Amino acid sequence: MWRHSSARRRGRVHPGGARVQERFLNDYVVVDASLAFKWLVTEVHTDEANNLGRLWNSRGIRVAAPYLMPVELTNALHQRVVRGELTVAAATRRLESLLSSGLELHQPPHIYGRAMALARKLGQGATYDAHYLALAETLGCELWTADGRFYRAVHPVVERVRWVGETAARG
Repeated sequence: MWRHSSARRRGRVHPGGARVQERFLNDYVVVDASLAFKWLVTEVHTDEANNLGRLWNSRGIRVAAPYLMPVELTNALHQRVVRGELTVAAATRRLESLLSSGLELHQPPHIYGRAMALARKLGQGATYDAHYLALAETLGCELWTADGRFYRAVHPVVERVRWVGETAARG
C-alpha cells in the first residue's frame, strides 16, 4: 500500500516511460475503484497498481477519487467476504487502511450532472465510471483505471483515461 508524501513530483514521464500531454500534468491523479481495489487484494495487475501508487507517492502526486469510491470498494470487498476469500474484519482493516493512506475524496457539487452528461456522451449504461472522469476533468488530471472494458470504450474519445495494463505492456 502506498502513502502520500509531500515530496514534489519530478519529471514529465509516467510509468513505463509513457509521455503524457502537459495539460494533464499537475499534482493530482484520479483513480477509480477498480484500480484502488488492486491495492486491497492480490489479482491481475496488482503489482502494476502498487508500482503506480509508489511512483505517485515519490513524486508528491495527490491521489483523488469521488466520494463514491468507498461505497464501491466496500461492495467489492463484501463480495470477497461472501465467497469466503476474506473475513469481515480483514476486509474492514484493508478498507480503513486505504482510506487513511492519504487518498483524497472529493465531492464537487457539479459532479453528478457532469457524470450524467459524460455517461450519455460516451454511451455508458451507468454513471459510476463517469463520476471518476468528471472529477479528473475538474482537477485537470488523468484518470487511471484497471477496468479494461471501460478504458477501451472511452480512451479513443477521452485521452485523459489511462489503464493500469499500459504499464505491464511496457515493462
